[in-house]
Amino acid sequence: MDSFTCSNCAHYYQHYIRTRRRFVEIHDGHCVAAPRAKNRTPDTPACDKFLPRPDRT
Repeated sequence: MDSFTCSNCAHYYQHYIRTRRRFVEIHDGHCVAAPRAKNRTPDTPACDKFLPRPDRT
């Protein structure tokens, strides 16, 4: 694991926008580890509920 940021956590869900032909990541997302979803950016340092994202290969 390179870094402990939200983008590397299993609780982080990336937000996307739809362009004409595809979906594109935006610099925003949310965390579902807490009782309420919290807005986060991918480079936010991980919290104490960090769970490594499973390898998707």
